[in-house]
Amino acid sequence: MSTSTLIAMLIFAIIAVRQWLPDWLRIWHLMLAGAVLIVATGETSPAEAFDYVDWNIIAYLFGVFSIGIALYQGGVPHRVSEWLASHRHGKPAALAGLMISTGIIAAIYTNDAAAIIGTAVAMTLARSFRCRPTVFLIALCAAVTIGSMMTPVGNPQNILIAAESAFTNPFAAFLLWLAVPTVLAMLLAFAWFWYRLAKQPQSDIFDWQPPELKVAQRTFPAYLSAGLLVLLIAADSILREVRPGTTIALGWMGLGACLPVYLFGVKRITMLREVDWATLLFFVGMFVVTGSVLASGDIETILGPLMAHLNNPRVISGVGFGASQLFSNVPTVEIYLGLLKSADTSQLILLAAMSTLAGNLFIISAASNVIVVQQVEKLGEKPFTFWEFTLTNLPVTLIALAVAYGWVVWVMGYLQ
Repeated sequence: MSTSTLIAMLIFAIIAVRQWLPDWLRIWHLMLAGAVLIVATGETSPAEAFDYVDWNIIAYLFGVFSIGIALYQGGVPHRVSEWLASHRHGKPAALAGLMISTGIIAAIYTNDAAAIIGTAVAMTLARSFRCRPTVFLIALCAAVTIGSMMTPVGNPQNILIAAESAFTNPFAAFLLWLAVPTVLAMLLAFAWFWYRLAKQPQSDIFDWQPPELKVAQRTFPAYLSAGLLVLLIAADSILREVRPGTTIALGWMGLGACLPVYLFGVKRITMLREVDWATLLFFVGMFVVTGSVLASGDIETILGPLMAHLNNPRVISGVGFGASQLFSNVPTVEIYLGLLKSADTSQLILLAAMSTLAGNLFIISAASNVIVVQQVEKLGEKPFTFWEFTLTNLPVTLIALAVAYGWVVWVMGYLQ
């Protein structure tokens, strides 16, 4: 077994138990340290490590994170929460609005950006209805995960999958295959969370006071950037249909869309500082680690006979979901794609769905869950415990998995 594989196994083992480790030790620390160690031991040269990193994805995520921060600084979460809380149908409408809005934001601007924006909304709603924020926050996590499933830019693992050559038009393919199960899973998730919210004791009072937000004087750059990203995504989809083989690179989409924020915004330095650099560094380290492990050939040896069945729907679902709990979904998808010799649209879509929905089981299963926890702690509150999250979200996880698998494998498989 190569040094790269041993280092990767050590990284993932520590990540799996990091809830018992000091708070200052972050996931990106571990992944970046592993990448540096792999280069330092000579397993991978600096030039090879640089080539392993998909800078196109890094650039896109930087752009999206910048837009998300700009929208937050523009007071979008506070306006949304005030509007939802004032609805005449009360908590049911507020919960539905939270889940729908953050699900759509996740589908367009990634799940991590939706988590940043949605946390303040969920906390403000809990304060408005004077109840513990647990249900609102876990519903946010579920909505962000489910909503991100249906587009190729909804989450980082989908972005990795969308880069595969099997897709002529990834945006059209994801919507065709996953829009229906996304809507169904979201409806069922709402029913479950409304049931949990209705059961919450009336005496369970939440007295959190939101911090004063200094809203940026000019908010139009944030809205301009958000709209520009949507237009670029639509233009790319149309371009692929009109002129097959012609695309707008994801990196240029992200960087181009965030330009108004940095050119016309009033808090450029603050926003640049608040970009989720930790997540970007995590991805840089992950690309180096997984690239080195794949180059070693160890994975093929470990899997043995299973290598011949990587295209089987049950294997894709089992590995996509199970391995994501151990190694996180993005590294799992990166390695799985490297092992696949070929794959059709249905297999790649299934991998996207299973690895994404895996994020609903544990707090540590998706970066967006961790972001919600970190955002709540920044606001001076304790969100929810590890097992509280899992037990509350378990029915949603199982239902969403069944809906997605049934639709992709049985319904779409039959129709195709």
